[in-house]
Amino acid sequence: MAAEESKAEEVQPQSPAEPPPAADATAEEKPIVSAEPPVTEEKPADDSKALVIVEKPTEACVEKPSEGSVNRDAVLARVATEKKDALIKAWEESEKSKAENKAQQKLSSIGAWENSKKADIEAELKKIEEDLEKKKSKYVEKMKNKIALLHKTAEEKRAMTEAKRGEEILKAEEVAAKCRATGTTPKKGWFSS
Repeated sequence: MAAEESKAEEVQPQSPAEPPPAADATAEEKPIVSAEPPVTEEKPADDSKALVIVEKPTEACVEKPSEGSVNRDAVLARVATEKKDALIKAWEESEKSKAENKAQQKLSSIGAWENSKKADIEAELKKIEEDLEKKKSKYVEKMKNKIALLHKTAEEKRAMTEAKRGEEILKAEEVAAKCRATGTTPKKGWFSS
């Protein structure tokens, strides 16, 4: 019971302007274990008001001369530890930043390399396509020339056949006229000569 009363006394605010914490169920005590003074929160009865922070009073300012040097050494040790922790944290952040920058630089150079290689390959592909287009146009021209030559040869053959037909018709007409004039009949196979 005495321990509960001493806890209740520790939670009381330092300044007389702040009201003492209520002893009912609405008050909460949250002890914090650290070098800083613990903080407790109180919820007012009206939820629309902000939370009131009540700080635990620091230990008595009056110290014994023999404990002063011990407390001072402890405070100095804590300050040194905090300084060391801050330096370590700063170093860690610096190293993380360096690693991040290095990775970003590497990723950027990889992206640039990829883009240049893609551009090279696309240029090569375009060149191949142009070469294929040139070859295609040459082959198309060659095939058109062959078609034109075939057409010319066919026309010549047609002309020769037409000329031969005309000659044979003339020959047949001459032989028929000769046979009419002489009154003879043509012999079989006469036209084969």
